[in-house]
Amino acid sequence: MSRSLAVLTVCLTVCLSGCGSSGPRKYPVMGTVLVNGQPAGMVRVQFLHNDDTVTGNARMPIGLTGDDGAFSLTTSGNKDGAVEGEYTIAFEWLSGNDLGAYDRFGGKFASPKESKFKARVEAKSNTLAPFEITIPESQLVKKPGRGEPR
Repeated sequence: MSRSLAVLTVCLTVCLSGCGSSGPRKYPVMGTVLVNGQPAGMVRVQFLHNDDTVTGNARMPIGLTGDDGAFSLTTSGNKDGAVEGEYTIAFEWLSGNDLGAYDRFGGKFASPKESKFKARVEAKSNTLAPFEITIPESQLVKKPGRGEPR
């Protein structure tokens, strides 16, 4: 093998070994959302990392609950998890999956900065305790009127 071919082979091997997931290491995060004690589907779960030095997608992984209330977090790819650390969590209960969908909570749990919900992601597979949201049925948005949050 010629020297230039050997150098090219080494360079290519080094370059390809660096391919794969980029950014900080992510760990699987699964959980469930209960509304008034029942599993809730179509709840958008948004984590906000409490460390301001964490940036980009790693700062705000998201998930969407299925009919059973279960979700898995996504940072950069399909259910790839979240980076290690402390998070504050916000929730929006979507009325559907179309452009006209609105938050059935009326925005009451949509701000991570005002949320009382917290979680820690550790350097392992994480199954979180259920998030229990209690809200009187009368406060759930049935269909927003003009000027109300969607």
